[in-house]
Amino acid sequence: MRGSVGLARKLHLSELVVGATVIGFGTSLPELMVSLRAATTGFPNLILGNVVGSNTANVLLVGGAAAVVYPLLPDGAAVRRNVIVMVLSVVGFALLAAVNGLGQVGGAILLMAFIGIMALTARSTLQAQRNADLSTPMEWVLGVPVRPITIALFIGFGIVALPLGATLLVDSAVLIAQSFNVSETVIGLTVLALGTSLPELTTAVLAALERRSDVAIGAIIGSNTFNILMIMGVAAALSPEPIPVSTRFMVFDVPVMVLSSALLAAFAWKGWKIGRITGALLVVSYVAYMGALFAFV
Repeated sequence: MRGSVGLARKLHLSELVVGATVIGFGTSLPELMVSLRAATTGFPNLILGNVVGSNTANVLLVGGAAAVVYPLLPDGAAVRRNVIVMVLSVVGFALLAAVNGLGQVGGAILLMAFIGIMALTARSTLQAQRNADLSTPMEWVLGVPVRPITIALFIGFGIVALPLGATLLVDSAVLIAQSFNVSETVIGLTVLALGTSLPELTTAVLAALERRSDVAIGAIIGSNTFNILMIMGVAAALSPEPIPVSTRFMVFDVPVMVLSSALLAAFAWKGWKIGRITGALLVVSYVAYMGALFAFV
């Protein structure tokens, strides 16, 4: 993450662009690695739980915790545009899962949507590059590397460590599910989702501490969009069999994800501030959701 942000600064990208693309993509890499590991080892339900659980955690837990630290103001045309893309991605995923299942065709559709969005983002990034305000460096990310060799070392270490961490996380999650006789989907929604959402939580809270609500909001929106389109798309496209979607998953977990995304979209569209009380309510809602998952296993 730190290496990627350092590279983005070298390329003179604005903070909003960094938040919605570099940070959004970087914080989604754990979900990608975990989903690829689960897909190639025959645990497709972990993928569903990981992606849907991470998206729910990003809005309720990450967004709520960041707002408790410092109120967030999701305002501006770019935020509204990105949040619409996020909601459309989430709704499209839900429709695919309900109507046609998550097979290779569904995965290809999600990936094509991702490529299209990336093309549009690249164009807007070039415009943002010309208008970027580079007067304030982004020291809030635990110290951003400046020297090219340091940036390369940070990125290289992350590339090596991420697959190893994903292997340990998936294998351990499977053992937990088997030991406690809990479904893979529930483990994906809880253990994996929380584990892979830690980068978003760290980034958003650090951004809130520095009163950079645009970066915190951008990281959440960008991560959720990447999770649905790229991660779910890659996992479904590579899975030898269609990823099964249970009725319980469709009537409970997916609606919670859609509603939480719609809630964030409403705040962004109206330009409403997410204050400390609202943030605390979001965190409490996430805790209640976790309790419901285990209560109705």
